Amino acid sequence: MKRTIKERKPSDPKPVKKAEVSEKHWKLRLFFTVIFAIVGITLLVQGVLGLLNANDGWQEIEADSTSSDNGGSEFIFEYYLGAGGISATAEKKALVSLYTSALETAWQNFHNEETYDGVYNVCYINAHPNEEIVVDDVLYNAFALMEESGGRQLYLGPIYTEYNNLFYCSDDWETAEYDPYQNEEVAEYFAEVLSYACSDEHIQLQLLGNNTILLSVSDEYLAYAEETGFISYIDFFWMKNAFIIDYIADTLIENGYTLGAISSYDGFVRNLDTSGTEWSFAIYDRVDQTVYQAASMQYEGPKSIVFLRDYMMNSSFDVQHYYELESGEIRTSYIDTEDGFCKSSVNSLVSYSEDLGCAEILLQMIPVYIADEFDADALDDLQENGIYSIYCENRTIKCNDEDIVLTDLYEENGVIYVLE
Repeated sequence: MKRTIKERKPSDPKPVKKAEVSEKHWKLRLFFTVIFAIVGITLLVQGVLGLLNANDGWQEIEADSTSSDNGGSEFIFEYYLGAGGISATAEKKALVSLYTSALETAWQNFHNEETYDGVYNVCYINAHPNEEIVVDDVLYNAFALMEESGGRQLYLGPIYTEYNNLFYCSDDWETAEYDPYQNEEVAEYFAEVLSYACSDEHIQLQLLGNNTILLSVSDEYLAYAEETGFISYIDFFWMKNAFIIDYIADTLIENGYTLGAISSYDGFVRNLDTSGTEWSFAIYDRVDQTVYQAASMQYEGPKSIVFLRDYMMNSSFDVQHYYELESGEIRTSYIDTEDGFCKSSVNSLVSYSEDLGCAEILLQMIPVYIADEFDADALDDLQENGIYSIYCENRTIKCNDEDIVLTDLYEENGVIYVLE
């Protein structure tokens, strides 16, 4: 299977013609209106019952759409119903409730642009520097992982804001206002921001225990933020779904649900399945402007997978984190803390572990992936932590896990992938 990177934009909808309604026979029209309303309500009730009723076997579990903001459209959750000692319908109902609650909690806590009643999230923290704040476990644990990693990606909020503007540009000429590769002034601005963002003296999120944090920001950095007009000191940005998916997966496990898998559109997977079912994960590679499914990774048992890529695959969601220029160059969210430029050392990198969560894997991948040059030795060093990886180079699939099984190697129209 191969796909071109560019996605066609949907065509504009045709204008709706206005219908002229006669005032005659109003009683007859009222009768049919009532009948249609009854039929509509009946179909709606049947539809709801259909969603609640479930058969044994694999089914997709969707978050409750009537819930408040939860980001459910960015995730797919599949579960094997009917093996837990209760009916599939009852199990599905319980799963929908648990999944919705966990998703909502995590999504709202990581939100960088909106606050919610009783939720002291990233947006709230940015608005209250130098104040002690008690946050939810999901956020406190995420901050602890970021601190343990030693990286400074969390503090790139002002730079992420500019890239977010770039990704939502409609035409190439607009991107020059935000792109350091095209605009020297933008590059200089990023250098200024990084002089603060990468300094513990100017900004540091302190973990005070008992879920209490303090975003310490120097007077100088506060003044600079006011002068330049940015409002986000910290932001998980493209990384947030790794932490969200871990929280959901851990919540499911804690409640005894281990016959499922959850994945996000941007390459994070937590497979909890302990049944011995064989799973497959597609390995992709980009050559020039074409994306190939180079192979399939076959595996069994629980596994966390992180897939980083420098190209778009989902036109609906990838616009949040990618922009492709007419020249074929692609801007991504993978920002180097050294200069604020987006970088990818290889087109695609898949790393996985049986013991670590997605966020833990991701934070160890970042120094290898967001770099000017690819360091295979550094990637191999991650094996000591139980992290294995797959990537492609010159249509050769390379993997440092001798036990993994790779099948369905791409071989079509003269394009052939081989295993090293």
